Amino acid sequence: MNETTFTLGKLTLAGLENAGSGEVIIGLHGFLDNAASLSPLAPYLKGHRFIALDLPGHGKSSHRSDDAHYHQLDFVQDLYALIKSQGVTSVILLGHSLGGILATLFAAVFPELVKGVISLDACGPLTKSAQSSASQIRDSVLSRYNKKRSKPRIVDLDVAVKSRCQLTDIQPEHAKLILQRNLMTDDEGNSFWASDPKLRTRSSLRLTDDQAEALMRSISCPILFVAASSSFKKVADVFNERAAWFSQGHCQVFQGGHHIHMEQTDAVGTAIRQFVEQM
Repeated sequence: MNETTFTLGKLTLAGLENAGSGEVIIGLHGFLDNAASLSPLAPYLKGHRFIALDLPGHGKSSHRSDDAHYHQLDFVQDLYALIKSQGVTSVILLGHSLGGILATLFAAVFPELVKGVISLDACGPLTKSAQSSASQIRDSVLSRYNKKRSKPRIVDLDVAVKSRCQLTDIQPEHAKLILQRNLMTDDEGNSFWASDPKLRTRSSLRLTDDQAEALMRSISCPILFVAASSSFKKVADVFNERAAWFSQGHCQVFQGGHHIHMEQTDAVGTAIRQFVEQM
């Protein structure tokens, strides 16, 4: 995979791209991850142009301005701008966790642009009840108001990897691959976080179940949901509850944790390749 960048107005999106010349597959990573998390799947997509993005604020992509935040639906806007900038009329979206949610949202809003979706350990939007709207907005405002911009601190990669593994079910080698791309280095060789601290503030408002269902029923393309057996996401259970929302949805379960595509790369990569080739 080679480094690549895309200029979208004042925003620069970085990413990793293979040398493929076929249909475009856009990879969307999970929350606080980056393009490196999807790079292990590149060998299974050789017949396509595979672009694994760093979402704004993540990895090597630029941050939003100081007075802006990271609304989930703004990522949909970024993806639309990228697709239009490439002059393609149809793409396949491959997303993990947050990226999987974004892929299904985009396919719902712009079905004419999406040929297929692969959603890794995610099954549509996260939702909350309408009754919780006031508390959600309050928590969001307070988290942003109280987020003080502090002096960047030096990061020890080994310590960061150990901490990430203690918080999640990710393997150390996979955490290191991701975290290395989230670091920048100064002239003295010190490492600092490159990702935007504002990513950690609270979301403004989640969709309700009714809104999520209406959106997912608008998707017209086939979707492969990849579920991890021991992930906190419980995607297989969620899919069973939401299966009727998807006209062409299919779920496959693999043994492993949340970053199942990194743990079981060959099995998941083969399933993705077969899904893509059948479209």
